[in-house]
Amino acid sequence: MGFYHESITVNDFREILRTTEAQLIQADIFCGHGYESPHDEAVALVLSAAGLAMATEVDILDETYPQDAWSRLQQFITRRTTRREPTAYILGQGWLGPLAFKVDNRALIPRSPLMSVIESGFTPWWQGDDPRVIVDLCCGGGSLGLLAAWAFPESQVLLLDIDPLALDLAAENRALHQLTNAHCQQADLLRPLAPSSIDIIIANPPYVDVEELSNLPAEYAYEPVLALEAGLDGLDLVHQLMQQACHVLNTDGLLFLEVGNAWVALEQHYPRFPFTWLALECGGHGVCVLSKADLMTLFSETSTVV
Repeated sequence: MGFYHESITVNDFREILRTTEAQLIQADIFCGHGYESPHDEAVALVLSAAGLAMATEVDILDETYPQDAWSRLQQFITRRTTRREPTAYILGQGWLGPLAFKVDNRALIPRSPLMSVIESGFTPWWQGDDPRVIVDLCCGGGSLGLLAAWAFPESQVLLLDIDPLALDLAAENRALHQLTNAHCQQADLLRPLAPSSIDIIIANPPYVDVEELSNLPAEYAYEPVLALEAGLDGLDLVHQLMQQACHVLNTDGLLFLEVGNAWVALEQHYPRFPFTWLALECGGHGVCVLSKADLMTLFSETSTVV
């Protein structure tokens, strides 16, 4: 018999939160989809079941938990602990920086450490005026590109993805935040873009290799495999992406590239090139910055764009 049985006396928010957190810990959930700990997930589930925002003040802890929220919370906990469904999908909402986004299994849950690059204004790597054109490549639900569009209202932001379902979600999030300087386009990587037309590319492509994919926690099974799977070494798309970026970036252009654990394979593939790996405020790893000049070192200007 679960904790949230109808016959149980109603408790205050503090006790409900404590017990919910204990259940998540006991179930040994994996935290990595927008929440850092079972406590954070418990807060989100308890508040959302009660119809309250995440910004609700702590004063509520001593108030009685609403009777009509109990059954919803029990369903949430079952989905999270028994079915291993990520909290963001249960609630239909995920956060990246200051913005909340609609999330569902059409795209990955927002969590990219590239968020820190955007929030820093791309400094110290980007100098001068705000970038004219920013591309969010493999945009999924659009969180990175829309965060950039919000932070740089004078810039034009292109949200590119090959998956039409992901782009539909990105368009919904664009409308949610009314970011008219952002535009969605279906594309196979960077192929539709004109030469030397882009200032900044933010790229979070699939980068999970075969071995890692087979060992991911159960929560990842709810996310689209198309957005994760990237071949034997995790670099199936990365080489093409970098070569195309060399073609479409302008003289001062920059590519901010996330490859996660595939950073080792990337360095092994280009052993003579000194990659610049970024230490980011929000944590994470496997994020590098590449200038147009860097990419030209790797690929000559006369190379065929693949």
